[in-house]
Amino acid sequence: MSVQKRRQRASAGAPRGLCFYDLDGTLVDFNLVHAALFIVTNLGEWSGRAAYLASLIARAPMLYRAEQFDRRLLNVVLFAGLRGVSRDRLWALGEEYCERVLIDRIYRQARELLDGNRAAGLEPVLVTGSPDFIVAPLARELGVADFAANRMIASRGIVTGRLMEPVMASTEKATWCASYAAARGVELRDCWGYADSYYDLPFLAPLGHPVAVNPDRRLEATALNRHWPIVRFVREREPFISYDNLMRIGNWFWGASDGAARE
Repeated sequence: MSVQKRRQRASAGAPRGLCFYDLDGTLVDFNLVHAALFIVTNLGEWSGRAAYLASLIARAPMLYRAEQFDRRLLNVVLFAGLRGVSRDRLWALGEEYCERVLIDRIYRQARELLDGNRAAGLEPVLVTGSPDFIVAPLARELGVADFAANRMIASRGIVTGRLMEPVMASTEKATWCASYAAARGVELRDCWGYADSYYDLPFLAPLGHPVAVNPDRRLEATALNRHWPIVRFVREREPFISYDNLMRIGNWFWGASDGAARE
C-alpha cells in the first residue's frame, strides 16, 4: 500500500468513522505544477534542471489538459524528469516547500472542517495523487496520522523518475480507501469523502457521505443530481501560477527581461 504512518494509534479499536480527504484544491489551494517548479529551481547545481524546465514549458498545454482530465498522467509527467535526484534531497525540499508555501495555502475553512469532524469522532486520512515528500510534512501540520500518496521509485537513494504502483488517482484511490476501511473494521457507509474534481467521482461514490469541495463544473452537476453536499472554501491569497505563465518563468530562469519572449 502507498501509505505512510507517522505514529502508532493510542487504541486498536475501530474509529466511529473515517474521513478521506483529497488534498490539492480540497484542503489546500495547491497547484502541483507550482510545486514541481519549486523543487526544480531549488535543486542547486542539478545537471538536469534546465532541460527539465524547458520540457515543462514546452508541455504546458498537455499539463493543463492532464490536470483537468487525468491527474494520474499529471503526476507521471511532472515528476518523470526528476530522474537522478537524491531522494533525501526531495524530502528536504518537500519540508521546505511546506514551510515556506503550503502552510499559508491551507484553507481556513478546511482546518475548521478537520477539527469539527475530529470532534465528531471521525478519523482523518489524506488520499492524494501528490508525492509523499510534499504530503508528509503537510499531513504533520494538519495533525493527520495516515495518508496515501504517490511515491517515487528509488535505487540506492536516487529516484528513477517512475512512480510506484498503485498510482493514486481515480479508481486507485477508491480501492485504497476500501482496503484501509476494511482493515480497521469500518464500513464504507460510515465514511466521509471530500474532493474537488469530477475525476475523483470513483473515489467519492462508494462512500456513505460524499462531499464536493470547490467542485469543478461536472462534479458540481453530479453532486446536485445526487443531492450531495457542496461546500466552497474561500481563497485568501493570489492564485498560483497559471500554465500560461510557464513561459514567463522560463524567461526568468534563463535571465531574460520581464515579459520578454525567449527566442
